[in-house]
Amino acid sequence: MNKKPFLICMAIIACLAVVTGAYSAFGNQFVNIKGEKVSYKTVSAAAASAKSKTPSASSAECSVRQTTTKPATERAPQGNNNNRTSSSMPYLIKVNKTQNLVIIYEQDESGEYTVPVKAMTCSVGKEGNTPSGTFKTSNKYTWRLLEGNVYGQYATRITGHFLFHSVPYFEKSKDTLEYDEYNKLGSAASAGCIRLSVEDSKWIYDNCPTKTTVIMYESDKKEPLEKPAPIKIDTSDTVKRNWDPTDPDKNNPWNN
Repeated sequence: MNKKPFLICMAIIACLAVVTGAYSAFGNQFVNIKGEKVSYKTVSAAAASAKSKTPSASSAECSVRQTTTKPATERAPQGNNNNRTSSSMPYLIKVNKTQNLVIIYEQDESGEYTVPVKAMTCSVGKEGNTPSGTFKTSNKYTWRLLEGNVYGQYATRITGHFLFHSVPYFEKSKDTLEYDEYNKLGSAASAGCIRLSVEDSKWIYDNCPTKTTVIMYESDKKEPLEKPAPIKIDTSDTVKRNWDPTDPDKNNPWNN
C-alpha cells in the first residue's frame, strides 16, 4: 500500500484542525481551540439563549415605523383655494391661522364648497401650535374642561386635543367668563384650540354635523369675507363683564 497519499491527507486534516479548532468525538463533548472539553448540550443551550435575546426583524421594523410616522396633526398644510371637497355635509370650515379668521362655505351647483356664507373672528394658538391640515370633526360637548382647569362652551373636536370652543370660563357657569381673554379675540391667544364667541361656537355646534371637513392653513391673502370686529367688553362693568356678549341665554345682562 502506498502510504504517501495517506500521510498527505492526514497532514492537511491536522492543519485544518489547528486553524479552525480541533473537533474530536469524546462522548458528547466538544474540544475547542484551547483544548478545553465543553459539553455539546452546554454549547447548544448558550446558542439558544443568544438567539432568544436577538430581536426579530419584524418587531424592529414595527418600532421604526411607529417612531417615524408623522402624527395626524403634522399633515402638510393645504392650499388656500383647496375647496374641492365634495361631500354630503352642508358646510366646509376653513381656518386662516395667520388672520385669526374662520370662514364657512356651502356647496355650489357642482357640489364644491366655493360659496362663502359666514365669517367668524377667532383666536388660534399663541405659541403657533394650532395644526395645519385637513381634518374631520368628531365629538361635541355643551361644556368641556380645557387646559388650565377652565371650561369652554359648545366645543367641537377638530383633531386630537384641538377644538372649536368659546372663550374660556373660570367655572362651568356662564357668568364666569375670562373677560380679558374675550377681548383678545382676533389675535393668537389660545393654548392651541380655536376660540370663538359663544354665538359662533354654538353655530358650528348646531349646524356642522360630525365629519364636517375643516381646513386649517396660513395665508396673508385677502379672504372672500371681511373679518368681523368683535364686541369689546368694558372690564370695569361688573354687571356685564362676566358674560359673553353674544350668548343668547335669557339671563345674559347683555340681552336686557
